[in-house]
Amino acid sequence: MQIKCLIIDDEPLAIKVIEKYVDEVDELQCVGKCENALEALKMLQENKVDLIFLDINMPKLTGMELLQTLKDPPLVVITTAYREYAVESYDYDVVDYLVKPIEFPRFFRMVQKVMGRLKIKPNSPQPQPTTSNDPKQDHLFLKVDKKMVKVFLKDILYVESLKDYVMVHTINEDLIVHHNLQSFTELLPAETFMRIHRSYTVSLEKIKAIDGNQVEIGGKYLPIGRNYQPEVKSKILNS
Repeated sequence: MQIKCLIIDDEPLAIKVIEKYVDEVDELQCVGKCENALEALKMLQENKVDLIFLDINMPKLTGMELLQTLKDPPLVVITTAYREYAVESYDYDVVDYLVKPIEFPRFFRMVQKVMGRLKIKPNSPQPQPTTSNDPKQDHLFLKVDKKMVKVFLKDILYVESLKDYVMVHTINEDLIVHHNLQSFTELLPAETFMRIHRSYTVSLEKIKAIDGNQVEIGGKYLPIGRNYQPEVKSKILNS
């Protein structure tokens, strides 16, 4: 099942950003874009929509005023540059409140909430080649945005859990892959990659420093989970 989405925003650039994010998630389908609430009302009357991305400050009719007119609204995600409406928005049972500029990882966490509300399970992960038993294997092909992308192991900084997906942070780009962190970690050679937290697996070669219970890698500080600390610190310091 694809979640049919309607984007409502008076800023063309904001619409373009959300539309791009929607296109990158298999479970979402953009069925329309509206630059004002009146146009959105007409589209909602004529089309089946599961989810709306709704800006608040719009001409003629604000996002909040639009919600007041809807008797049986679809799921709603607020997208706005203003934080001060967050409390009021939850009176309308919104799924999430995204503050612009919206980063893709934050958008992707919202998708997980929407799927939970609709009781949609993600599709089965695509099979990926394993590297653990093949010392000559120096890359993976990852399914990203409906195409297979070649990623060299030497370019991977760390892998971040996003529930049923992971974000692979590389030197050049960040890639969303349909895998959980445990299964993805098993694809990586254990001598050079290590799980340091329930949400992170890192390349030992890319760690720049240990600072307390954090590692510095790729300009970021990642936490070392309490249960991982003895093994992680021992392996890092002896690698």
